[in-house]
Amino acid sequence: MNSSDRIAVQRYAAAYNGLSASNEEAARRAADLRAAQEALSAVREYMTSPRVSSEQKKQTVKDALQGAPETASFVELLIDAKRYGLLEAVTRRVGELLDERLGIMRAEVASARELSPAQKKAAEEALSARYGGRVEASFITDPALLGGLKIRCRGELIDGSLQGRLAKLQEELTH
Repeated sequence: MNSSDRIAVQRYAAAYNGLSASNEEAARRAADLRAAQEALSAVREYMTSPRVSSEQKKQTVKDALQGAPETASFVELLIDAKRYGLLEAVTRRVGELLDERLGIMRAEVASARELSPAQKKAAEEALSARYGGRVEASFITDPALLGGLKIRCRGELIDGSLQGRLAKLQEELTH
Protein backbone atom coordinates (compact mmCIF):
# COMPACT_ATOMS: atom_id res chain seq x y z
CA MET A 1 0.00 0.00 0.00
CA ASN A 2 1.45 3.35 -0.99
CA SER A 3 1.47 6.43 1.24
CA SER A 4 -1.49 7.99 -0.58
CA ASP A 5 -3.57 4.89 0.13
CA ARG A 6 -2.46 4.84 3.78
CA ILE A 7 -3.54 8.46 4.18
CA ALA A 8 -6.87 7.70 2.48
CA VAL A 9 -7.44 4.72 4.80
CA GLN A 10 -6.79 6.92 7.83
CA ARG A 11 -9.18 9.60 6.60
CA TYR A 12 -12.01 7.26 5.61
CA ALA A 13 -11.73 5.32 8.87
CA ALA A 14 -11.66 8.52 10.94
CA ALA A 15 -14.70 9.85 9.09
CA TYR A 16 -16.61 6.60 9.55
CA ASN A 17 -15.63 6.42 13.23
CA GLY A 18 -16.58 10.08 13.68
CA LEU A 19 -20.18 9.34 12.74
CA SER A 20 -20.67 7.66 16.12
CA ALA A 21 -21.63 9.75 19.12
CA SER A 22 -21.23 6.92 21.66
CA ASN A 23 -18.97 3.93 22.14
CA GLU A 24 -21.94 1.60 21.72
CA GLU A 25 -22.81 3.18 18.39
CA ALA A 26 -19.16 3.00 17.31
CA ALA A 27 -19.05 -0.70 18.20
CA ARG A 28 -22.24 -1.34 16.20
CA ARG A 29 -20.94 0.57 13.18
CA ALA A 30 -17.58 -1.24 13.32
CA ALA A 31 -19.40 -4.59 13.47
CA ASP A 32 -21.60 -3.56 10.53
CA LEU A 33 -18.55 -2.60 8.48
CA ARG A 34 -16.80 -5.90 9.33
CA ALA A 35 -19.92 -7.82 8.33
CA ALA A 36 -20.16 -5.85 5.08
CA GLN A 37 -16.51 -6.47 4.24
CA GLU A 38 -16.96 -10.20 4.91
CA ALA A 39 -20.18 -10.37 2.88
CA LEU A 40 -18.58 -8.59 -0.05
CA SER A 41 -15.35 -10.62 0.08
CA ALA A 42 -17.09 -13.39 -1.87
CA VAL A 43 -17.54 -10.99 -4.81
CA ARG A 44 -14.22 -9.15 -4.47
CA GLU A 45 -13.09 -9.95 -8.01
CA TYR A 46 -16.38 -8.63 -9.40
CA MET A 47 -16.23 -5.51 -7.20
CA THR A 48 -12.68 -4.65 -8.26
CA SER A 49 -13.15 -5.41 -11.96
CA PRO A 50 -12.79 -2.39 -14.26
CA ARG A 51 -15.33 -4.04 -16.58
CA VAL A 52 -18.11 -3.67 -14.03
CA SER A 53 -19.68 -0.21 -13.85
CA SER A 54 -19.89 1.74 -10.62
CA GLU A 55 -23.68 1.54 -10.80
CA GLN A 56 -23.57 -2.26 -11.01
CA LYS A 57 -21.18 -2.40 -8.06
CA LYS A 58 -23.39 -0.09 -6.01
CA GLN A 59 -26.43 -2.24 -6.78
CA THR A 60 -24.50 -5.29 -5.57
CA VAL A 61 -23.70 -3.43 -2.36
CA LYS A 62 -27.35 -2.43 -1.87
CA ASP A 63 -28.47 -6.03 -2.41
CA ALA A 64 -25.84 -7.47 -0.08
CA LEU A 65 -26.25 -4.89 2.69
CA GLN A 66 -30.01 -4.36 2.85
CA GLY A 67 -29.96 -4.54 6.64
CA ALA A 68 -27.26 -1.87 7.01
CA PRO A 69 -28.12 1.12 4.79
CA GLU A 70 -25.60 3.46 6.46
CA THR A 71 -22.79 1.01 5.87
CA ALA A 72 -23.97 0.45 2.29
CA SER A 73 -23.81 4.23 1.73
CA PHE A 74 -20.26 4.31 3.05
CA VAL A 75 -19.18 1.46 0.76
CA GLU A 76 -20.87 3.22 -2.16
CA LEU A 77 -18.84 6.32 -1.29
CA LEU A 78 -15.67 4.24 -1.60
CA ILE A 79 -16.87 2.97 -4.98
CA ASP A 80 -17.57 6.51 -6.22
CA ALA A 81 -14.11 7.62 -5.09
CA LYS A 82 -12.50 4.62 -6.86
CA ARG A 83 -11.25 3.46 -3.43
CA TYR A 84 -13.22 0.25 -2.98
CA GLY A 85 -9.94 -1.69 -2.88
CA LEU A 86 -9.24 -0.03 0.48
CA LEU A 87 -12.33 -1.48 2.18
CA GLU A 88 -10.42 -4.20 4.03
CA ALA A 89 -7.78 -1.75 5.32
CA VAL A 90 -10.45 0.81 6.29
CA THR A 91 -12.36 -1.90 8.17
CA ARG A 92 -9.20 -2.91 10.04
CA ARG A 93 -8.44 0.74 10.93
CA VAL A 94 -12.02 1.34 12.11
CA GLY A 95 -11.54 -1.62 14.47
CA GLU A 96 -8.31 -0.09 15.75
CA LEU A 97 -10.04 3.25 16.33
CA LEU A 98 -12.82 1.46 18.22
CA ASP A 99 -10.21 -0.23 20.41
CA GLU A 100 -8.68 3.19 21.13
CA ARG A 101 -12.11 4.57 22.07
CA LEU A 102 -12.70 1.65 24.42
CA GLY A 103 -9.18 1.67 25.86
CA ILE A 104 -8.36 -1.80 24.56
CA MET A 105 -4.89 -2.87 23.48
CA ARG A 106 -4.47 -5.93 21.27
CA ALA A 107 -1.73 -8.51 21.68
CA GLU A 108 -0.76 -11.68 19.88
CA VAL A 109 0.65 -14.47 22.02
CA ALA A 110 2.40 -17.38 20.33
CA SER A 111 3.23 -20.56 22.22
CA ALA A 112 4.60 -23.95 21.27
CA ARG A 113 1.41 -25.66 22.45
CA GLU A 114 -2.15 -24.63 23.25
CA LEU A 115 -2.40 -22.69 26.50
CA SER A 116 -5.03 -23.53 29.11
CA PRO A 117 -7.76 -20.98 29.85
CA ALA A 118 -6.02 -20.14 33.15
CA GLN A 119 -2.70 -19.54 31.36
CA LYS A 120 -4.43 -17.33 28.78
CA LYS A 121 -6.09 -15.30 31.52
CA ALA A 122 -2.78 -14.96 33.39
CA ALA A 123 -1.03 -13.79 30.21
CA GLU A 124 -3.70 -11.13 29.56
CA GLU A 125 -3.54 -9.96 33.19
CA ALA A 126 0.27 -9.71 33.07
CA LEU A 127 0.12 -7.74 29.83
CA SER A 128 -2.59 -5.45 31.23
CA ALA A 129 -0.38 -4.73 34.24
CA ARG A 130 2.68 -4.13 32.04
CA TYR A 131 0.92 -1.74 29.64
CA GLY A 132 -1.41 -0.10 32.14
CA GLY A 133 -4.68 -0.84 30.36
CA ARG A 134 -7.00 -3.56 29.19
CA VAL A 135 -5.22 -6.03 26.91
CA GLU A 136 -7.12 -8.55 24.82
CA ALA A 137 -4.89 -11.21 23.34
CA SER A 138 -5.26 -13.62 20.48
CA PHE A 139 -3.47 -16.88 21.04
CA ILE A 140 -1.77 -18.98 18.36
CA THR A 141 0.40 -22.07 18.48
CA ASP A 142 3.78 -22.22 16.76
CA PRO A 143 5.57 -25.56 17.29
CA ALA A 144 8.82 -23.97 16.03
CA LEU A 145 9.06 -22.07 19.35
CA LEU A 146 9.87 -25.33 21.21
CA GLY A 147 8.72 -23.72 24.49
CA GLY A 148 7.95 -20.37 26.12
CA LEU A 149 6.02 -17.46 24.63
CA LYS A 150 6.48 -14.84 21.95
CA ILE A 151 4.27 -11.77 22.48
CA ARG A 152 3.54 -8.79 20.23
CA CYS A 153 1.77 -5.81 21.77
CA ARG A 154 1.85 -2.09 20.93
CA GLY A 155 4.64 -2.57 18.40
CA GLU A 156 6.84 -4.38 20.91
CA LEU A 157 8.08 -7.96 20.65
CA ILE A 158 8.67 -9.82 23.89
CA ASP A 159 10.54 -13.00 23.02
CA GLY A 160 10.46 -15.41 25.94
CA SER A 161 10.60 -18.45 23.71
CA LEU A 162 13.15 -21.21 24.09
CA GLN A 163 14.14 -20.60 20.48
CA GLY A 164 14.76 -16.90 21.27
CA ARG A 165 16.77 -17.72 24.37
CA LEU A 166 18.93 -20.19 22.44
CA ALA A 167 19.54 -17.60 19.72
CA LYS A 168 20.54 -15.04 22.36
CA LEU A 169 22.88 -17.54 24.02
CA GLN A 170 24.46 -18.37 20.66
CA GLU A 171 24.95 -14.65 19.97
CA GLU A 172 26.64 -14.19 23.36
CA LEU A 173 28.92 -17.17 22.86
CA THR A 174 30.05 -16.12 19.39
CA HIS A 175 30.82 -12.50 20.30
